[in-house]
Amino acid sequence: MRILFVLFLCLSLFACGEEVAQVKEDPEVFVVTVKEQPYHPSRGFNGRIQSRSDVDIIAQVSGELTAIHFKEGDTIEDGAPLFDIDPAPYKAQLSKANAELARAKANKVNAEKNYERGKKLIKDGYISASEFDTLEARTLEAQAATQSAEAAVESAQVNLDYTSIKAPQAGRVGRSLPAVGDIVSPQLGALTSLVGQDGTDVVFQLPEKLLISVVNAESKITVEDITVAIVLAGGTEYAHTGKIDYFSNRVDSKTGTVESVASLPNPDDILRPGMFVRVILRLEEPLMSLTVPQAAVQVDQRGTYVLAVDDNSQVTRKNLIVGERLGENTVVNSGLDAGTRVIVRGVQKARPGQTVNVSEYKPATQASEGGEK
Repeated sequence: MRILFVLFLCLSLFACGEEVAQVKEDPEVFVVTVKEQPYHPSRGFNGRIQSRSDVDIIAQVSGELTAIHFKEGDTIEDGAPLFDIDPAPYKAQLSKANAELARAKANKVNAEKNYERGKKLIKDGYISASEFDTLEARTLEAQAATQSAEAAVESAQVNLDYTSIKAPQAGRVGRSLPAVGDIVSPQLGALTSLVGQDGTDVVFQLPEKLLISVVNAESKITVEDITVAIVLAGGTEYAHTGKIDYFSNRVDSKTGTVESVASLPNPDDILRPGMFVRVILRLEEPLMSLTVPQAAVQVDQRGTYVLAVDDNSQVTRKNLIVGERLGENTVVNSGLDAGTRVIVRGVQKARPGQTVNVSEYKPATQASEGGEK
């Protein structure tokens, strides 16, 4: 009798469980409808700033430094005085060279007069041909000595001018390495540096595959279609953009990259040589592409996928090939069609082949539609 009671109880429980299973509701999921939207494809690289007009100021003559006409960090004009070297020795050299020139000119005048007299004397037979040749040779020697003395004067004048070192361009001057009273010379190296504000470049390494795609004549995208932006330290994007204007003529065999240079305006003197930045290559004209929220994208051993819901509210798996991230969204290169409903919330409760209750997902904030910033 007890056995029959237990059996009856088990059958009752099984019937109750079956009834519960029958009334169990389908899980609720929230979906978004996949659609095309414009975006600017972009790629990021590490880069550094350099100046096309980064000049080292080097002394051209030796001597004692007598004056420094700037403060480090000053913005100076083209031709502004920078350093003075003691000119006294070079003034003395110039005076000596002028004296040598005067003597050479006097000798030249005397030799030319004797030569003219010799022309008359040799016609009358008063001097021999050998004596006339000597007069002619002395004239030529005097003329050569005069030219040499003139060159010495010019050289002495150049050296004297070098004692006043002036800025070869406008720009921002660096720190003076020597102090007043130091002996400077060409062998000492740079006295300071001067960086012009024009001609600022960003240098970065471009993968050779990407280079081939943008320089290929048959490519739909060319260098002219790409805008170069940079992101400064701290994540701020620089206000001005530029264009790529140089690719190296060789590929680095160790890295498989090509040195590339883009020119950027620098009107506010924000960019300084040596700064490390993030270089963003961005297509100027937007492309249309399908995007899905990143929250909908799943990854397992079979690859990247999303769970979609068909017209019968049944869950299906869609294997994807995805592209770059666009804020909260991801570009879909293949695997989805426009109009597909993709599960964003409730993915954990849904299984392929399962029927679900579908609600439209309404995000609290608008998903970003831009490229990499």
